[in-house]
Amino acid sequence: MQKSDYIYMITDNIMVYQINLPTDFRGNQLHEHLNSYDEKYLSIIAGFDKNFLEHFLIISKGRSQEDIAEILRKMEKISHMIGPTGNLSYLTPNQIQYILTKLGSLKASEIKEENISQIADEQIEKEFRPTYSGSSALEQQLASAAFYLQSIGYNIQEIEEKFNEVRQDPSKLDTLFTLPPQEIISVPTEIQTRDTPPSRVQQASTTQSTSIDRSQQTQNAIDQHVTSIEHEITGERAKKVDEIMELIKAHVKENMNDSYERVFRQIHPDRLNKAYKMLKDTKRKSKRMNLYLEWFFCSNLLSKIELKVEHWQVSSQAGHDQAGVYTAGIDFSRYDNIIREFPDVKLTQVINISRRLLQNPSKNAIQKLATDLVAETGFDEHLYFTD
Repeated sequence: MQKSDYIYMITDNIMVYQINLPTDFRGNQLHEHLNSYDEKYLSIIAGFDKNFLEHFLIISKGRSQEDIAEILRKMEKISHMIGPTGNLSYLTPNQIQYILTKLGSLKASEIKEENISQIADEQIEKEFRPTYSGSSALEQQLASAAFYLQSIGYNIQEIEEKFNEVRQDPSKLDTLFTLPPQEIISVPTEIQTRDTPPSRVQQASTTQSTSIDRSQQTQNAIDQHVTSIEHEITGERAKKVDEIMELIKAHVKENMNDSYERVFRQIHPDRLNKAYKMLKDTKRKSKRMNLYLEWFFCSNLLSKIELKVEHWQVSSQAGHDQAGVYTAGIDFSRYDNIIREFPDVKLTQVINISRRLLQNPSKNAIQKLATDLVAETGFDEHLYFTD
């Protein structure tokens, strides 16, 4: 990749993660700062998740590449450990932030899984130490349980409620390790119904359905989006789309309705080919087939909704010559590889959130879905560009 590609990836990630840029990096200053780095360091930064990217923006202010080269190499080693394929992928955001604060005191040779895991344990101990006396064997076991429960999505308040039950009846200790994982993905507040409080506990109880929301009100809004995104496709792209669509229709048969086909024909051939591969590996009469069709349908509609976004570029499409603003849609195709791993219940939940977003789209709600997908999976940004 060229240097400009890495810079675009980094600025795009800043947008997706909804990171507030420090004053020093607003306007065109972020681009100038990143442009001073060699490609090998930009490739490292482009793979950072939200915690790492925010940390980089803080520590790099007013410092040259040479000043933080060693820290970047340390961050790269740790990012591999905590990434989706690393052995420490279970660490929580609070633990990761704590580890990053210890970089200055760590030598590169000391960055090993065992040492990083110990530092992560320190964070858990400090976070829960004010609550626990630490004198009893039970409290020590609860401290271990706290680490486990945080890693599967429970917040501190929920953990405290569970622990109070165990303190009253210690025989319930083992049940803490059999609790079901909590869903991290939640309905954006803008599209919550009045009778659905934003409680994660209550939301989790409603996420076990595999029924897609096809209410008439939602469908009417989606039909308007379908009409608005259509534009004529010609030339080589049109030829490729026709070829892939014939393969898709031959496999899915009656599952391909008119709305699906109209939207699928607007998808870029590269992504359309990915859709075909996923559908081809799925039995035509399975629930999964309908879920994949609905995912590509809804996510492409969401990607076509342009949002006004703060950015370092000079906008030509935003209708004025103000630096730092442009309009664009969030590219949901980046999550195709990840939703493939979702169970039917979780994928249905994402689809229903997407359909409700299309009924009443807003910048914050659409960005929240995108960032929740990242948070849910610990998704490595480098996978955006893989097949």
